[in-house]
Amino acid sequence: MSAEVFRLPLPLRPRLVRRVWGGGALRSLLGEDGVDVDPGAGPFGEAWLADGASVVARGPLAGSTVAELAERWGEELVGTLTVARYGRRLALLVKLLDAADDLSVQVHPDDDYALRREAATGHLGKTEAWYVLRAEPRAYVLRGFVRPVTREEVRAAALDGSLPELLQRVAVGPGDVVVNPAGTVHAVGKGLLLYEVQQSSDLTYRLFDYGRRDAAGRPRELHLDKALDVADLSAAPATLPRPPAPGPGRWRRLVARPEFVLDAVLLRPDADAAGATAPESCHLLTVVDGAARLFAGGEQLELTTGATALLPAAMGAYRLSGFGEVLRAAVE
Repeated sequence: MSAEVFRLPLPLRPRLVRRVWGGGALRSLLGEDGVDVDPGAGPFGEAWLADGASVVARGPLAGSTVAELAERWGEELVGTLTVARYGRRLALLVKLLDAADDLSVQVHPDDDYALRREAATGHLGKTEAWYVLRAEPRAYVLRGFVRPVTREEVRAAALDGSLPELLQRVAVGPGDVVVNPAGTVHAVGKGLLLYEVQQSSDLTYRLFDYGRRDAAGRPRELHLDKALDVADLSAAPATLPRPPAPGPGRWRRLVARPEFVLDAVLLRPDADAAGATAPESCHLLTVVDGAARLFAGGEQLELTTGATALLPAAMGAYRLSGFGEVLRAAVE
């Protein structure tokens, strides 16, 4: 297969993942066609839009997974920065979260801890960021502690059920951005639909889960020792930074982290948006509202709400038109 195929965007099939706290919004949002569904019972809490296991939906590479293509083509697909830091893999994971119930209070390790203690899993550490798409009245997230705490305090609070009282309860609404560096103790409250970009990792250490049980009726596992190894026990801000104001056709930076960046743009009939990948990184484009047309490599790709395309590092210039909002994740 010629590397010329990486001058074209790769539309990806979303995958619905069952979670005990999930609701019905994702199936409604993504529709029935072109969606992979986890087997089993239970509500859908997440839609994985782009990760190593994602399957190319259409085009000359249809049916291939991102991991297969990254292993074969390396820098041309994922970029020189990703290969230098993490090897021939997609270092990011993009998903939607539908929180019909409260998520567990949890924390994620950084790359160093993941390499030392979780190397067998193959996972990176996990820094993540959320962009709020929908929020019920009085929706909130828990993020960091209200004051400096000790390991002993956190362990006791996790076991007696009072841990949420030690955490900052931050009201959120559509357009808010929440960044959780590795080590931040956090939880998503019910009534939220979120876009999430994170490092490519599924390492989650639960501290508290409201007494919920799994499908077999067993209490869901906690990971207190590992969680306390990695948790940031300092006080966290009580409010969130305000993201830049949106402007049609103008990319605005929502998140700038060493692990990833996240940009957003509003599309309007009289305001297209231009962009270009560079050798350093691929781009992951997701339409979070409305619809967009993506023009690249002489081709046109129609993207509706929830659709995600991987733009290879070797692709170069592209243009977006339509009416809606598009998010862009990359490594810089």
